[in-house]
Amino acid sequence: MKITQLDIRDFGVFQGEKLEELGNGIIVVGGANRSGKTTLMEILRNIPFGFSKGSKLPPPKFQYDVRCDLSSDEGEEVNVLLKGFSNPEVVYRNAQVKGSNKGVYDIDKGTYKELFTISLDELNKSSDKEDSNLQSMLLGAGFKHIVKIPGVAKELRQKANVIGGTRGNPATKMFKPFDENIKKGLEGRKRSTLLLTSYMQKKNSLSCLEDNIILKERQLLESDNNLIKLELLKHNYELNEKKENLIVELQTYFFGPDYVKEYNIEGAENLKIQYIKELEKYNNDNYEFQRETAKDELVKVILMENKRLIISYYNGISGIKEISKNLIRVKTEYYEKTGTIMNKIKKANDNWINFDDVTKVCCDEMQQHILNQNIEKYKKIKVDKINLDKKIEDSKMHRDVLEKQIAPRDSITYMKKYLYITMLFMIIGVVLFFIDKMLGCSIITIGALGTALYLFINYSNRKLIVVRNTEIKTQLDNIIINSKNNSHEIKKIDANLKELNNIMDEYRDILKLDEQVSVDGIKDYFKTVAYLKDEIFEYYLLKKKLMDQFDDLCETLNNIGNLLNKFTFFNTKSLGVISSKKICLDNIDSICSDLLLKIETLYKNLISLEKVDMSFSKLKILEKEILDFLCKKVTENIISDIEKYINNGEKYKRYKKQQDEFKIIQEKLLQSVKSHRIKDILHNVKHDALQTDNENQNLLNILQELYNQYISIDELNYDYKVSSNENKELIGELDILKNEKQTLKDEVTALNSDEMLLQYEKDIIEARGKLRPLAEKYAVYNTAALFLEKIRERFLENTKDKLLKGASNILSEITSGEYKDIMPQDDLMQGDFKTKLWDESIKESSKELSRGTKEQLFLAVRISRIKEIKPRLPVIFDDSFVNFDIAHTKNTVKALVELSKTNQIFVLTCHAALIEIIMAKASNALYFKLDKGKFTKSSGENLKEYLKEL
Repeated sequence: MKITQLDIRDFGVFQGEKLEELGNGIIVVGGANRSGKTTLMEILRNIPFGFSKGSKLPPPKFQYDVRCDLSSDEGEEVNVLLKGFSNPEVVYRNAQVKGSNKGVYDIDKGTYKELFTISLDELNKSSDKEDSNLQSMLLGAGFKHIVKIPGVAKELRQKANVIGGTRGNPATKMFKPFDENIKKGLEGRKRSTLLLTSYMQKKNSLSCLEDNIILKERQLLESDNNLIKLELLKHNYELNEKKENLIVELQTYFFGPDYVKEYNIEGAENLKIQYIKELEKYNNDNYEFQRETAKDELVKVILMENKRLIISYYNGISGIKEISKNLIRVKTEYYEKTGTIMNKIKKANDNWINFDDVTKVCCDEMQQHILNQNIEKYKKIKVDKINLDKKIEDSKMHRDVLEKQIAPRDSITYMKKYLYITMLFMIIGVVLFFIDKMLGCSIITIGALGTALYLFINYSNRKLIVVRNTEIKTQLDNIIINSKNNSHEIKKIDANLKELNNIMDEYRDILKLDEQVSVDGIKDYFKTVAYLKDEIFEYYLLKKKLMDQFDDLCETLNNIGNLLNKFTFFNTKSLGVISSKKICLDNIDSICSDLLLKIETLYKNLISLEKVDMSFSKLKILEKEILDFLCKKVTENIISDIEKYINNGEKYKRYKKQQDEFKIIQEKLLQSVKSHRIKDILHNVKHDALQTDNENQNLLNILQELYNQYISIDELNYDYKVSSNENKELIGELDILKNEKQTLKDEVTALNSDEMLLQYEKDIIEARGKLRPLAEKYAVYNTAALFLEKIRERFLENTKDKLLKGASNILSEITSGEYKDIMPQDDLMQGDFKTKLWDESIKESSKELSRGTKEQLFLAVRISRIKEIKPRLPVIFDDSFVNFDIAHTKNTVKALVELSKTNQIFVLTCHAALIEIIMAKASNALYFKLDKGKFTKSSGENLKEYLKEL
């Protein structure tokens, strides 16, 4: 079984990461500390079993979600889905199966974790803690079951100890009560044979006592019957008195015994109340209507004729109010807009006095385009003229400058300068000659030479001045020609400018502007006119909207006024005076409110009239219903008739109630005497009551005859008290006799030695019968424990030398032959191993080994056990070799390469040296870089360099 793909969607630091194309052999995942290697190991060790709530797993972001694709040794593909803490969902190639704990790997979770997921924790835990379960996993070969034998044997011994102690003494534990019962039975059997004396004498006394008790019981029965009879009479005395009173009252009614009639008193009272209520409602409604309108019946006719119109106008009140409100709003907006636009017009130009001054100006887009063209043309000509004027002015200034730059050709001046300078130097030289001859000669020579040089330079410049003067004259000629051309251009520009000024004046006249307004100002005014025309156009639209709404509302109000005018001749109080003002914009709001108020009043009158008609209709319907109820066709006073019906019904109701009460009393009296005992008591009483064929009536007659024997309840109570005392005395005497009988009976029973002897024998047999199963169970538990212990000893003895052969070879390979054999301890379940070195010396315990060697020992045992387990499952190493030196690490990797031929191996590490060794030993290994929960497929060299940089 190998993992071909791992999709980690949500688990700790991993969010949406995949490991794909995982093949056979060694798969190396390298990364720094806290990059997610330990988290990856938790995922790999839980894939076939699911995530459990109690384990210390890194928390998910939302819910654990891991998907894994596996391939079995037979080539069957398996998909495993782990969601949250639920069991993994396992999907095989052709069917979906929810896997159990051994569904995929065919191994339990604890064994897989301890053997196949190897970290330093597992290696250290193996060597430091004695754990028989772990030891059985490491040794294999049936040790999982053998390890349970000591516990089972101990449990069997404990169960046997609970029953009979350590040695099975019958006087201890659960044996003890049965042993004591047997001993008591044996002692009792001895005593019972000695008692045979006064048994017959006491038995005769018991027979006489029983006859006396029977006589007393008969007397007590007669007393009880008399007491029951008196209790019956006493209990029902009030019922009997009530029955006699009812007989007297029933004789006062005029109803015959056969008179039967159903009186619906409640219905009659309801009809009476309803009729009075409806009559009162009709009178109130009619009064209210006449109070609000007039007593003239013609008002009712006109209201009903115009009912549809009134309802229509009333239902439309809210709409009319909304129309009136909109009209007032539009009117206000209209007035405000008029003032606003006029202010804007005045503010823009004082010469504009009304809307026509603005609207008559044609300022459409074409006109604005033409105006813009003329303004642009005007501005361009102005700029051209300014530029030409500037050019002419510049030409004049340039001409003056050039004229001043023409230099005169005067040679005499230079000669005079030469003479003066030469004489100056000669005078200075002569003066200095008298002081210093060399200095004086030098000054004279330097002065002569310098002056000659200066004159030579000036002479050369004179030639240059002649050439320059010629060039300046040529420039002056060109300036004169350009000035003539510019003067001609200015004349053309002035003509065009005059024409455009005339056009601008025309625009000023159209817009009623002053002459001082610039062309840009004309353009701005043109835009202002266009803007104002738009607002004036909206203003006219608003005015049309206002007038349309006004006309519609006027039409509706006129129709309402026509309806109200129909009621002007009846002097209706609620409508008051109906206005006849002409409707205009200023008073339409008040007229509308007044008319709508009158319509509401008219609608209220209509509703009031309908209420009157409805009340009258209901009253007539109710009168007919009452007549039908009374079974009459006509009546003079309907309320009087229904009250008479109610009185007769009340009397009949009382009569029936008393009749029913009489029957109930009789039934209660009859129920009290219907039990068999009371019937027998009454039939045995001597009486003179009338006998009939009806048994119930006979019982009632006897009961009445018994009541007739007593004048009052006091006399009955006295008889009851006397009988009760007699009864108590008889009960006391009988109890004394029964106690004496029980005492004699117990003495006779105690003296009956045959029965005691049989009872003791029975107790002995029963105790022995219950003791036997316990003894058998005790023997079975001890025997089973002994067999299990012997089986375990024999198994361990036979398998001791064959257990660790494969692990010894692997340890020898890892340690380069330094340790050549691993041997189990004498107690195989001790959780430790002996080791034999190359020189045949033996280490008695792994505690004598170094930490690295100890880890190599338990790693070898694990690898050996992994090779034995099928199917071949993935093995995970999480930096398990950090305590190994380089030589032992190379040997360990060599062992892993050999294991990778059968099992897929995951190596999780942060050490570059281990990567280098794996690269040298395993050419087909796969490499992945892990950085903060992110996988990147890599090569061995790149992964090694990455880990070196950490």
